[in-house]
Amino acid sequence: MAKKSKVKVPKKIMGFKLSKGTRKDLRKLFKMFSRPDTRTLATAAASGLAAYLAERFAEKELAAKARRSRPSHAH
Repeated sequence: MAKKSKVKVPKKIMGFKLSKGTRKDLRKLFKMFSRPDTRTLATAAASGLAAYLAERFAEKELAAKARRSRPSHAH
């Protein structure tokens, strides 16, 4: 009998911790994709989305730091 491989979702992705509920939802989503090619495509899309969101978050944080570090001059 062939042993079914369990889908593993890491606790941290790009330094961000995923909650247990999120990891369970991702496992359910990946189980929906029965073919390995489809699963690989979905994983690549999710990785691309995570990278995009991380970049946007980093840009937003840098902009906020730049605004806070500027000295204000009273006229």
